[in-house]
Amino acid sequence: MGLYTKGGNKVGGMYIADGNGHSKKIGGMYYADGQGNAKKIYSSFLSAGTILYDGSSEADWKKLKFSDPQDYQLGKPLERLKNGIKVTYGDVYHGGVPGYNESITDDFTEIDHTTDQLYPISQLNNNFIVLTSKDIFGRIGNTASQNIDGKILFDLSSNVFSYKSPENLWSAWTTTYNSQIGEFSPILRIEAY
Repeated sequence: MGLYTKGGNKVGGMYIADGNGHSKKIGGMYYADGQGNAKKIYSSFLSAGTILYDGSSEADWKKLKFSDPQDYQLGKPLERLKNGIKVTYGDVYHGGVPGYNESITDDFTEIDHTTDQLYPISQLNNNFIVLTSKDIFGRIGNTASQNIDGKILFDLSSNVFSYKSPENLWSAWTTTYNSQIGEFSPILRIEAY
């Protein structure tokens, strides 16, 4: 059993035949309109490890300070996921580090700590996922009443996701004044799994 062209030659896979003994091999699944045109309606799944977002952009890190979720661009559509995504969260201080600082700055100081979270397709359906300090940082800051939960939202039909980092607040001081240092979690990477 198989697909044959005019003349009895067996071919494998899926082909478009023109009725004159000629055929063209195609992959995936197509919709044919009866006029010789075909539209691809199915693509293969993204392979595990495919990078969907690279969080090295300085502009994206600056969005961490906003109090509302901000939009971020994905490199590939989520509709081709087979299982879900793995998000790698980083850890940064903003303005200085807890304790004494020469001065308070507008810089980020990266901490050698990351957290991987898996989100199956069933969670990526336009519902916000709440991210607590414990979930992402593994701890809370030293002013617990001011630790702020984050949230992330994915839409399977879009190349954009929304994210608000969780925030821990820490005490810091300089020779002239005391301040609160913010601890944020930039997304370092999103990949298919």
